[in-house]
Amino acid sequence: MLRTLTNAFKGPAQARAAHRQALRLNPGITLGVNQLQTLCPADGGDDAEAPIFVLSAGWRSGSTLLQRLVMSDPSVLIWGEPYDECGLIQALADSMKAFRPGWPPQEYFYDGTPPDQLTGEWIANLFPSLEDWRKGQRALFDAMFAMPAKRAGAKRWGIKEVRLTAEHCAYLRWLYPKARFLFLIRNPLEAYRSYCRYGRSWYDVFPHRPVFTPTAFGRHWKMLAEGMLDQAISLDAQVIRYEDLISGKVDLTGIERYLGTNLDHAVLNKKVGSSERGGEKAKVNALEKWLLRRAVSPLAEQLGYK
Repeated sequence: MLRTLTNAFKGPAQARAAHRQALRLNPGITLGVNQLQTLCPADGGDDAEAPIFVLSAGWRSGSTLLQRLVMSDPSVLIWGEPYDECGLIQALADSMKAFRPGWPPQEYFYDGTPPDQLTGEWIANLFPSLEDWRKGQRALFDAMFAMPAKRAGAKRWGIKEVRLTAEHCAYLRWLYPKARFLFLIRNPLEAYRSYCRYGRSWYDVFPHRPVFTPTAFGRHWKMLAEGMLDQAISLDAQVIRYEDLISGKVDLTGIERYLGTNLDHAVLNKKVGSSERGGEKAKVNALEKWLLRRAVSPLAEQLGYK
């Protein structure tokens, strides 16, 4: 009787045990991508596409300035947070989490049997190949971002974003093995102060992940910054501090070599637009500072941000 009740309310014991084991493995985007890379390697080869992804640890961190710098090469078009609140890249990358040893089973993949001979076979699970899976995902990026950029006259394209994690970059690297990544990090207090000028009304993904509070802002900053610092080497990414960028301490020629571009360094001295609203300075009170500090600690202190 007890087993019957348990099965009715919690599911079979074997299924629950398998679920616990799956959770212990901590399935994530990177693990899924690694599994796919093992089964369906993407090494670049003759692939000429080398998109540039300009990513910052949250809002108001100077990503648009860096975007403008990269686009000072006339052959490059960097899209700015395209359809940002839709969470398109995040959703596609999340689908990688399901890939793990033993799934999908090899027998699920289509083996080339003519369709008219399949009616007598077990076809409840009939999958296209993993290479088709990769090509299908990449086709969306090619159609949405690469082709419009080329119609505009650009030879290369990229995306500037303030929401993507290092795990999302692992997914993008699987789609585009020659992709280039620039990671930008700014003092979270200064970034938050600037964010306040815009009303603190933005979303990570609409409508369930708002970033309205200093705690939410700080957690978002910390999650992104930690991943960028931890995975920069494995992703062959360049990490840039905003403070170094605007003070002239960044080796711009090194960035040019890394990206394969010719940049107009003078762009950094040209101000476009303003974050000021009516000339008023944003005020961050003591409570907000305390909440923000708690959310970004200890990483912010380790980076020298006070």
